[in-house]
Order: sequence, then C-alpha cells, then structure tokens
Amino acid sequence: MTLNLSLVRGGVIALALTTFGAAAHAAGSVGWLNPANGSSFPVGTMTMPDGQANASGVIGGGLDLVLALDGSGSMGATVNLPDGSSVRRDVLQQQAANALVNSLPAGSNVGVVEFQGSAFVRQSLTPIPSAGVTSAINAIVASGSTDIRDGIVAADGELDANGRAGTSKQILLISDGGSTQSVAVAAAAAALADGYTVNTVGFPGASNSVLSAVAAAGGGTFVNFSNNPQDIVNIFSGGSGGILVGVDGVEITDPDGNTFAGTVDALGNFKVPAYTLNLGANTWTAVATFSDQTTATSSLTLFGTSGGGTTAPIPLPASGLLLGLALAGFGVARRRS
Repeated sequence: MTLNLSLVRGGVIALALTTFGAAAHAAGSVGWLNPANGSSFPVGTMTMPDGQANASGVIGGGLDLVLALDGSGSMGATVNLPDGSSVRRDVLQQQAANALVNSLPAGSNVGVVEFQGSAFVRQSLTPIPSAGVTSAINAIVASGSTDIRDGIVAADGELDANGRAGTSKQILLISDGGSTQSVAVAAAAAALADGYTVNTVGFPGASNSVLSAVAAAGGGTFVNFSNNPQDIVNIFSGGSGGILVGVDGVEITDPDGNTFAGTVDALGNFKVPAYTLNLGANTWTAVATFSDQTTATSSLTLFGTSGGGTTAPIPLPASGLLLGLALAGFGVARRRS
C-alpha cells in the first residue's frame, strides 16, 4: 500500500513514511523486551517474543501515554473512504485510538483527555487493558469548538499527577481543526520542559501549520492524515512502520531460519508470530531500518529444556484478543539534542 503522508519533525517536512531527523544526532536501536534474553522454558512452550525499535537510540523503560482527542463539532463531518463508504471523523478517531491502545503491551498506562472549547480528563492514567480507557475513547463525540492549548495543558497535568517515575511520558493529540498557534506552541514547549513528548495527528480540516508547530515545540512528530484519514487505523495498529519514532521497518529471522517483515506499530513496537520452542538454543534476530536508512541489529536466544527448566511466565499482549500478536513494550525515553 502506498501511503500519502506528510510528517513534520522540528519544522522539517518529509514525505511518504520518512520522518523526523532524530537519527541524525542519535544512533538508532533495536532490542528484545520479553521474554528476557537467555530465559529457559520447557520444550514445546509457545513463545511470542516482542521487541522495540527507535531512531533516538533509547528503548525500554515503560510508557505513560495520554491521548488528547478532539471533541469539537467539526469532528461530526464525514470522511469518504476509497471503497465508496463514509465514516464520521469522530468515529474514525475512536477506531484509531483504540487500535493504538490495543497495540500496546500490558504494563503500559494510558489516559484520555477530551478537548473542545476547554478540556478535561475523561480517564486518568491506568494500566491497560482497561475498559475505562476504551469507554473514555468511545465517549468522545463531536460538539463544541477547538482549543488545542487546553488539550495539551490537561494532558500535561495528568502526567504531572499520575505519571510513573522512570517511564517515557508521551502526549498524542489528534485534531481536525486549529486554534491560536502561539498559545498552543507555548503549551507544548511547557510539556517538553516537563519531560513529556508531544506528537500530533492531523485529520481533514486541520490546521497543519499549527499542529506541525506544536509537535516541533513538543519535541515530537506531526503526522498529516488530511488526505488519507482511512490509513490511520492500519498504521496505528501496526500496519506500516514506527512513524512516530523514525522506524521504517524491522526484519525478523526466526530460529528455523525464516526471514520476514515484522509488524511494527506507530510507536516502534514489533511483534513476532507464536513459535514453539525446540530443545536447546532458539535464536531470533531483528534488523531495524530507520528513516535515514541506517540499521541496527539485536538477537534473542531462549532455551528449550527437557527437564522442566525455569518456567517464568511468558507475557501476554495487552488484549487477550491479540493472542499470537504480542507487541513490544514501549518506553521511548527520547534523547534530545
């Protein structure tokens, strides 16, 4: 699939799935997160290793993510899809946000902020999977005006109040509108000063100049879906690379020597199909390619034992519905120049 995206990082526009220039000042990294390298399990155990790649060179640490979602009246407008059908923007936002949350591993904390003419926290940061997070996302429907600044301020405050020590703290703001750029940019800069990265996503009708400026001030990435909003669900659920963290793709080689493209979500988490451990060493290799076309490699070895071995539990993905599709833990502690 060819994606017509524009992404902005630090005010520099790139096309397709090239993104920001973070890799220009920090070498990219890829790593395996679960299970731990060198772990042993009985032969026949089904494993679903997960990992993470990031152009900033830093992975691991856990994630506190606040979704700042647009509840303005214009989100009630419809989007025409390539198949001839249509969907309301607010419904598409719900689908995209839920897809992203479902792609995160258990142990991530997610909060939800709604912004219109003002903003409020619909769901405090809470471990996923969470029915409360899903309900909060689905409760946001079109009404009111647009105040991006208030959305950022509310998300910043939620991270201040309930963010965990040592995690990557991220704000992801989706909007189809715009607001006064200076105050929105100031709010994003304040969030960055607090240690929080602000990423923005533009729907049809959005002020791309405002959203790109906000992302630049917040140390994050702007993704423009104005011309192809139908692609956002696929990308957020792991269909087209880690666009928010500068990852073009991850190639996996499994213990049997099979090589294939790993599924990478927007945050750089990648998943590996379920595999049944053989006796002895079972080794996977991941090769990540970043937006500047540099690469990084990491291997994971798990041991199959015939005598019982150490049987530490193998983590499951955030949603039981994703069994067999485990995603990497996300914890980008982004290095800044």
